[in-house]
Amino acid sequence: MSLTTNVTLLEKIISGDEISWETFQKMYSPLIRKCGSQWGLDDDGCDELVQEVMLTFFSDCRRFKYDRAHGRFREYLRSIARSNTFAMLKKRKEELLPPGSNEPLLDYAFDEKWDAEWHNYLFQEALNVLEKDMEELSFRSFRMYAIEQIPPAEVAARLGISVNAVYVNKSRALEHLRQTIRQLDSM
Repeated sequence: MSLTTNVTLLEKIISGDEISWETFQKMYSPLIRKCGSQWGLDDDGCDELVQEVMLTFFSDCRRFKYDRAHGRFREYLRSIARSNTFAMLKKRKEELLPPGSNEPLLDYAFDEKWDAEWHNYLFQEALNVLEKDMEELSFRSFRMYAIEQIPPAEVAARLGISVNAVYVNKSRALEHLRQTIRQLDSM
């Protein structure tokens, strides 16, 4: 669970803790890069976007006060990423933002892509947690059946377990994933 943006991490960043800042950058840089590439930015553009988003957040973080009643942190960060992405595209006069483009539709499209990437991120992080928490054979059984979509009888034969064990492993893993995702997505 160390990869979630929790209030403690934000407080440490605000107080100037460099390790927390590095953790924050490692957490969110891939998500920001992915969104930038989905809007047509090349690798250099994505690097610049990450820098701009981090700089904007860092500049604002001393005034930032997390209040769950005003929304989730990821929505706040998404708005910073959206503003910086569109500013870069406008500056570069990208065809993606033609004159007179409908900005609310572009905002919606950006938010949709960001949210999809966020959910992918949550799933991957939850899967990493599951792999650490679950017995190796049980996790392999789950991965083969639920993710790789290998028939349960074949999974059982390959791993030397019963077909029932394959089903049980899947059920337990899915419940663990649901709980982990709820925890990761709580902010």
